[in-house]
Amino acid sequence: MAVSPRAQLAATELAKRSLSGTAGHVLMLATVELFAPHALGLPFAFVGSMFALALGIRIYARHRTLAHPAAHGNLALLAIGAIGCNLLWGLAVAGVEVRASASLSAVIYAFLLCGIASSSIAALAPHARIQQAGLAVLTLPGVIAAASGYGVPAFGALHAIFLVYTVVLGTVAGREFWNTVTVNEQLRAAAAAEKRVAEQLREEIAQRLQMEIELRQAQKLEAIGRLAAGIAHEINTPVQFITDSCTFLADGIRELEAGMADYHKLVEDLAGLRVPHDQAVARADKLEADHDMAFLREHLGDAAARSLEGLGRVTKIVRATKDFASHRAEAKAPANLNTAIESTLVICHHETGGVADVEKELGLIPDVLCHGDELNQVFLNLIVNAAHAIGDTNKHGLIKIKTWVAGEWVKIAISDTGSGIRSEILDKIFDPFFTTKPVGKGSGQGLAIARSIIVQKHGGTLDVASQTGVGTTFTIALPAA
Repeated sequence: MAVSPRAQLAATELAKRSLSGTAGHVLMLATVELFAPHALGLPFAFVGSMFALALGIRIYARHRTLAHPAAHGNLALLAIGAIGCNLLWGLAVAGVEVRASASLSAVIYAFLLCGIASSSIAALAPHARIQQAGLAVLTLPGVIAAASGYGVPAFGALHAIFLVYTVVLGTVAGREFWNTVTVNEQLRAAAAAEKRVAEQLREEIAQRLQMEIELRQAQKLEAIGRLAAGIAHEINTPVQFITDSCTFLADGIRELEAGMADYHKLVEDLAGLRVPHDQAVARADKLEADHDMAFLREHLGDAAARSLEGLGRVTKIVRATKDFASHRAEAKAPANLNTAIESTLVICHHETGGVADVEKELGLIPDVLCHGDELNQVFLNLIVNAAHAIGDTNKHGLIKIKTWVAGEWVKIAISDTGSGIRSEILDKIFDPFFTTKPVGKGSGQGLAIARSIIVQKHGGTLDVASQTGVGTTFTIALPAA
C-alpha cells in the first residue's frame, strides 16, 4: 500500500525538525549527568548506550526520510527516535526529583522538563499521535513517581497539569500547521490555475495573431488577384484594338504591294507601247477599284495612329503598375502623392469605370516622407471601397479625389456618392474583422490596415464623415516632408 501524500509530508517535516531536537536532548542528558549523576539509578554506560541507540535511530530515520519520502516505515522510525529520547529525558528528570526531593536541583529540572515539553509541541506538530506520545513519556514518569509515593506530589501535579496543557497546545499547533499546509496548497493550486489560464491566454493570443496574419495574407492574395484581373482587363482593351489595327495594316500592306505590282506592270506596258493610252487609263481605274486604294489611303494612317495610341495606354498601365508595386524600402522616402493617386486610379480603373466617374482636384503639394507602397495600398482600399459603395446603389455615381496643403499637413480627401455608412456603426468601421459586406466578400481588414498605416506608421490621421443616402468622405492628413 502506497504512503499517502499527507503521511509523506508529515514524515518529511518531522525529519527536518529532528535535528534541533536531537541537539537539545544531547545537551539535556549531559546536564543531568553533570549535575545529577546516576539520576536513573543505572550505570552511565547503559544509559548512554540507550540514548545513543535512540539518537542513532533518529539520525538514520531523518536521513532515510529525506532521501526516500515515500518509503514505508519512515514515521515509525522517527517515532521510535523521538519518543525514545523523550522517555530517557523524562525518566532522568523523574530520577532527579525522586533522589533530590524538593531541592533546588529538582525544581530546576522540573522546569527544564517543561521547557523541553514546550519545544516538543512545535517539533512534533506535523503528527498528532507522535506528538502526544512524546509529551506523555516526557511528563508521565514524574507523575507516576509522585503518585507512587517516591517523588514530590507537587511536582507530580505540576507535570500532570503541564501534560494536559501541552497536549491542548500541541493540538492547536498541529491544526495550525495543517491549516498552513492547506492554505499553501490552495495558493499553489491557485498559482497553477493562473499559470494554466495565462498559458491558455498566450495560446489564444498566438492563435489570434496567426489568424490575423493569415487573414492579411488572404486579403493580400485577394487584392493581388483582383488587381491582376483588373490589369489584364485594362490591358486587354487597347491590345485588342492594337491587334485589329495591326491586322488591318497587314492586309492593307498586302493590297498595296499587289496594287504596286500591277501598277509596275502597267507602266512597263505603257513604256513598251503595248497598250493604248485610253486602255491604260481604264486599267489604272480598275486597279484602284480592285485593290481599294482610296480606302487604304484614307484609313491606313488612322490604323497606325490607333496602334500607337493603344501602345501608349499599355505603357501607361505598365508604368502605373510598376509605380504601384514599387519595391518596399525599410526607410521612408519622399514621394509625390499626386503621382501615387494617378497610378492607383489606373490600376483600379476596372473597379471604378463601370460604376462611377472619377473627378480629380489634385493641388500643388510637397513631397511626403513615407512608405510609398503602403500608401498606395491605402489609396487602393479607399477608392475600391468607394466604387463598391456606389455599386450597391445601382446608380452611376461620382468619386472625387482632392489633395491640398493645410499648414504643415498634406491632406487627401476621397469622396463617393454611395449609400453612406449608418451612424450606429460609424465608430466600428476601423475595428479589425468588422465588415458590413456579405460573408466571403470582405475580411474586415482593409480599413483597419489603412488606419494602422496612416496613424501608427506615418504619424497622420484618418477621419471619416458619412451621411446615409448621400455618401462618404475619408480624409487623410500626413506630415509634409
